[in-house]
Amino acid sequence: MNLRHTTEDGMNTMVHKATFNIAPVPASRPRVTKWGTYFPKKYKGFRDELEAILDSYALTPSDELLYVKVDFHVQMAKSWSNRRKASAKGRYCDNNADIDNYIKAVLDSCESRYYNNDKQIVMIRARKFWALEGSITYEQLPIIGL
Repeated sequence: MNLRHTTEDGMNTMVHKATFNIAPVPASRPRVTKWGTYFPKKYKGFRDELEAILDSYALTPSDELLYVKVDFHVQMAKSWSNRRKASAKGRYCDNNADIDNYIKAVLDSCESRYYNNDKQIVMIRARKFWALEGSITYEQLPIIGL
């Protein structure tokens, strides 16, 4: 299974925590040609796979304002030496991909599954780490009292 998912229901609020065992891919701009518009294959494949994982769960989207925490465990290049991998593992990731593009890819996939519209997200905490295997840790908390 590609997902570990837990839901905590307390005082009529839902906290969602999930780990997606899928290598994170940053969102990319759509490509426009004279034949139409499309997204690059790698990004499209990532979105399709993550959406399939999310669709396997019967979740009720939240209507509340939300705080989302996302940790991206970015897979190290296979060409890296074992020594370099050992020194980088668990450290903050300093690759060329912007963190906001990683965030967009995940939030777009979670829309209509965890929440109705991403405008409900009013606070985000995101981090990138180096890892031997790529994965995404997602946590969603309601903002109470606003």
